[in-house]
Parts: sequence; C-alpha cells; structure tokens
Amino acid sequence: MSVPERRQPVSRPVPLTVAAVLTGVFALVVIGLGIGSSVQSHGQFSIGVGVMLLLYGALLGWIAFTTWRQRFYIRGALVGSALLNLAVALSSLSSNVALWSVVAVLSAVIAGCGVLPSTTLALKRARGDARDDLPKV
Repeated sequence: MSVPERRQPVSRPVPLTVAAVLTGVFALVVIGLGIGSSVQSHGQFSIGVGVMLLLYGALLGWIAFTTWRQRFYIRGALVGSALLNLAVALSSLSSNVALWSVVAVLSAVIAGCGVLPSTTLALKRARGDARDDLPKV
C-alpha cells in the first residue's frame, strides 16, 4: 500500500478570502437574528422563524468555513447564497434603504469575488486535478 503524496498548500487569493470573511459575517448576523427571534415571546411563530434563521446561519457558516478551506465544490453554494441574499436585500430595499443597500452591496461583492478567475484557479488547484491545464506555481 502506498502513501498518497502530500500536495503543497494552495495560496488563497484575496477575493476568495474576502468572500469567505463576508459570508462568515453574514452567518454571525443571521445567527444573532435567529437567537433574537427565538427568545421573543410571540409564540410558536417566533420560535419557528428563529429556528429557520439559525439553520440558515449555520449553512452560511459552513459555506464560509468551506470557502476558507478552499474546497473545490463550494463555489456554487457561495455564489448562490450571495445571490439569494442580494435578492432579499433588493426586495426589502423600500423598508430601510441604508441597511438593505449595505446588504445588497456586500452580497454583490461576495458573488463577484466568487466568480473571478483567481477564485476559479485557486479552487481548481485545491482540487488537485492533474488535468487542470494550469501552470504550476
């Protein structure tokens, strides 16, 4: 039985780092909102909304962690969650323009960072695909 060869660590490009950190910030905010909603005494509805926010926050946390770890399969979830947050922000813009404008801009930044060529290159290298046609660094 042979021992698999260790791959060299792949450097993390700045856009991938920005996307991971901002997604982590979104995760913490959504978890905070979930806790706040759960502890309100408005009955089962508040608890249900709180639980769903906690689950979504946990999902965002997993996406942020996995993006930070540069797993090749995470880009779809990263961009998809950013676009979902962007859609929510744009649809809620009339209620609080300043807040939802910030959420929309940050979501657009995450989505943009997720589709940049440097992100694609880093995630392909992290996959370790021998047929990736990428220059060795």
